[in-house]
Amino acid sequence: MSIGNVRFVGGTPQFIPQANYLMANGHVFDFTIQMSFCSSSGGSADCILEWWEKINIPAVPGHAPNTWTDMYAHYSTSPTFDPWRNRTIPCPSGGNLTVVIVDIPSLGTAPGITQTRTLEFRLTVRSGAGCTCNHTSATATATQVLTMVNGQLVASSSSFTIGAVTTTP
Repeated sequence: MSIGNVRFVGGTPQFIPQANYLMANGHVFDFTIQMSFCSSSGGSADCILEWWEKINIPAVPGHAPNTWTDMYAHYSTSPTFDPWRNRTIPCPSGGNLTVVIVDIPSLGTAPGITQTRTLEFRLTVRSGAGCTCNHTSATATATQVLTMVNGQLVASSSSFTIGAVTTTP
């Protein structure tokens, strides 16, 4: 799994076709999940996606400041998660599957607002019950910092930093 293909979007709105969304003031990134399925009936449950975010200035209901929140658990019907929900699992014959989720964390244009928003990501996929996978989970991390001064995004002090990818046996 990996986080990559990070693109900065400044103050001029751009249409992001993968997300079917017009956005400005943030980043676009791909979360790529590569899975292998065994050809057996050993697994009794599907893999589990956890999309943990921690943010200092929340923008959606149910997301408390500076608290890890599983956004997939709260907003699983978001179009962002369509690639995960709509995937076809190669069972019971087995095989490989790649899922790419495109996310677009951004700030709305807010005239007169000066703020720095820090958003941390901890994106995890867990093996389903009974699976004979090499790893029980894999997690990718990243941090986005967006700085807005008087309603304008400041590119020089905004960033998207990809962190570590870890696995558990």
